[in-house]
Amino acid sequence: MLGAGLQFGRSRGGEDRFYNPAKARINRQNQENLRRAQSDVTSNHNTTSSGPVEAESRVVENRVVKPVKPVPVEPPVTSPVCNLERFLESVTPSVPAQYPSKRAMGGWRNCDEYQPYFVLGDLWESFKEWSAYGAGVPLILNDSDSVVQYYVPYLSGIQLYMDPLKSSAKSRHHTEDSDVDSFRDSSSDEGFSSDEGESARPQSCLSFEYLERNQPWGREPLTDKILDLARCFPELKSVKSCDLLSSSWLSVAWYPIYRIPMGPTLKDLDACFLTFHSLHTPITGNQCEHPPVVTHPGGTGDSKISLPVFGLASYKLKAPLWINNEGVLLTDLLQAADNWLANLQVNHPDFLFFSRR
Repeated sequence: MLGAGLQFGRSRGGEDRFYNPAKARINRQNQENLRRAQSDVTSNHNTTSSGPVEAESRVVENRVVKPVKPVPVEPPVTSPVCNLERFLESVTPSVPAQYPSKRAMGGWRNCDEYQPYFVLGDLWESFKEWSAYGAGVPLILNDSDSVVQYYVPYLSGIQLYMDPLKSSAKSRHHTEDSDVDSFRDSSSDEGFSSDEGESARPQSCLSFEYLERNQPWGREPLTDKILDLARCFPELKSVKSCDLLSSSWLSVAWYPIYRIPMGPTLKDLDACFLTFHSLHTPITGNQCEHPPVVTHPGGTGDSKISLPVFGLASYKLKAPLWINNEGVLLTDLLQAADNWLANLQVNHPDFLFFSRR
């Protein structure tokens, strides 16, 4: 018999008889290094992009963990487009483009050289929805708040100049003063010079003229007014832009009606505008003072002709809200409108009112 039982484990003094001090120290050091590595990896994942990131790699369980590079946060960039430019873009009419027929242009070879044109009836159609509901203009208030201000268009003035040899329409001047409408034949008027391209043009080239004189609250929206005028001058809806001389123009008065979202009345949004648009498109080339812009919206084959604003007058415009520069754009457009009317010797009632306020 064995006199004493075989015992494993700790001795009476509590010490492990198989305990090796050197190996124990190494094991504790390895475990401590492992805990530190795991703690560092966890802290790296929780650190924000603005915090420092160590360049060295760390080893965890025989795997190399590379530090995550911080993602730079770009500061918000203020839009360089001012509210006046947003307005000009929003109220620019766009009409379907039409192209001359091959028969009229002499076949395939010559057809490609000719530019598209539009019919005035399509132009008035583009104003139809705006006349009913207003044209929505996105505006930025206080550099952050977005609203949509709606403006109703009213016919302010129009002059159609046509070659008398190509036009069978009787020349008419239509002016409206209070409740009195009057037409007069322009064939007896003396000649005058309008621009360099058509110097000494006879006044008989002015086929139609209308200048609004009523107060804003007594006016009809643009499309309704055109329908009334077309009863006396049907060509107002059928004339082609390519048959008009380069001095033909249109002016539209824009008055604010409401905004979305609704809120308290803001005097800074009471501004009214008078825009000027050219109605002429060249037959060939692009040699005209205010050329139209041909676009292809949506990448489709349907072309559009935009009539950008070449002249502008304003009323109650608060500069800090509408322009973000020294007012060069506003000054240039006002001067362009003034030069245009002076060159044509036009006494434009709305322009006189807007430009003197």
